[in-house]
Amino acid sequence: MNTIQKGPSRSDTADFNDQLAAMGAGNLRADYVLPSKGLRPDGAGVFWPKAYTPFARLSTTSDHHLVWLDLHVTE
Repeated sequence: MNTIQKGPSRSDTADFNDQLAAMGAGNLRADYVLPSKGLRPDGAGVFWPKAYTPFARLSTTSDHHLVWLDLHVTE
């Protein structure tokens, strides 16, 4: 649990050691997708699988989680 969480937890992209939370670590929004001019975001999120799903093992391979962005290309 990150007791010093300030933003929405659904935006967290990294889960660092919670024991270091007093020093500023814990769950953070550390990874981003920044679209170029002419690309309009249509949806975005963080792939953070639940512990009971087949993809749960992906949460233990890194402190970071995948960030995705749906884009609409304009002329």
